[in-house]
Amino acid sequence: MNEQSLGIAGKIMTFMIVMFIALHSLTAAQSGGSQSSEIPESVTTVFKTAGLDRHYELSSHMKPSHLKGDFDGDRKPDIAVLVKEKSASKIGIAVFHSSTNNVVFIGAGTKLGNGGDNFDWMDVWSVTGKTAAAKQVGKPAAALVKGDALHVEKSESASALIYWNGKRYIWRQLGD
Repeated sequence: MNEQSLGIAGKIMTFMIVMFIALHSLTAAQSGGSQSSEIPESVTTVFKTAGLDRHYELSSHMKPSHLKGDFDGDRKPDIAVLVKEKSASKIGIAVFHSSTNNVVFIGAGTKLGNGGDNFDWMDVWSVTGKTAAAKQVGKPAAALVKGDALHVEKSESASALIYWNGKRYIWRQLGD
């Protein structure tokens, strides 16, 4: 092989490595980055020991099936999981507050704002940080946002923020 061939081979190898890294990064971002598709064992344990599994089942009908954030503002990670109420098959979210081991149901038979008691319409959800959530809800309500918020949405339609005010979850409509 001559010097020119080695230069071309080196460039091809470099290009392939860069493409591999880019593809790997894109795949990780599309799968939720660090969000695992597995619901944490701590959540499934609380779900069963508290007897919640008698009335609800954990759902994975949408990805990701759970989100992590500091929803109650205590600086400890909480977990929100998709659930399905068994008797009426209503979809919703169960938020596990880690420091209190309290579980709050949103939807799944429990009405909240315009979302109602069945979130079967929801096809996108994510976490919005506390600062961004406070800006989105506006000045009068900003002080009530205690932690990260859940952003729930029906693609190309309505969306809302769900945030903890220290006592309960509040629905804030963002768009229709």
